[in-house]
Amino acid sequence: MMFRFWSAVAVVLLTAGLACGAGSDLGGLDKDANGTLDRKEIQAGTEKAFPGYDRDGNGSLDRTEFEAAGGTVARFMEIDRNKDGRIDLKEFSEATQRRFKAIDRNRDGRIDMQELKSRQAPIENPMFIFHF
Repeated sequence: MMFRFWSAVAVVLLTAGLACGAGSDLGGLDKDANGTLDRKEIQAGTEKAFPGYDRDGNGSLDRTEFEAAGGTVARFMEIDRNKDGRIDLKEFSEATQRRFKAIDRNRDGRIDMQELKSRQAPIENPMFIFHF
């Protein structure tokens, strides 16, 4: 019963994040309020988000935790570079930075709304795009 309650809470929070994730603060990540996301903002968001995905608090994500957070098996296998069946913060951060580089089409070191929109339609919470 408690699991269903927390699952419902997670769905509500995720839905709210998806609905407002594309706001002017780019899902709360645009800390300097300049309308773009830079590598530091993405890294800070990653470091802040990671513990929330790590349900058992062991410092890494197993496939079950990754899927529960919205990731796919294929993406898990892509991020788990050392193939140990876990994703640690280093692997997670490196994957986030690779995704950043792919989205930053003009290579200016920032991602603006146009680049974000070209990557994902409709725009979801930016952290979801980078992590999963």
